Amino acid sequence: MNAPAFFWAKIWLRLGAVLLVVGIGPLLVQQFVLTDINPIIPTLLTVSVAPLGAICLAVGIILVLVAWVRRRRESS
Repeated sequence: MNAPAFFWAKIWLRLGAVLLVVGIGPLLVQQFVLTDINPIIPTLLTVSVAPLGAICLAVGIILVLVAWVRRRRESS
């Protein structure tokens, strides 16, 4: 009965990782590789998308912990 909890935890963790890469990746590329372009788009992505990725990662971690606790409670 614990498989759905791990399933949703994996989905939230993957979504958070993708959003963080989309939010932080362009800023890092602009800062280190393409230094002479306008930084408004990477900055807006960092300000708008990266916090959502961090929240999704936090939700995923909470779901993993809840599923882990439920699994331990069911086995004992």
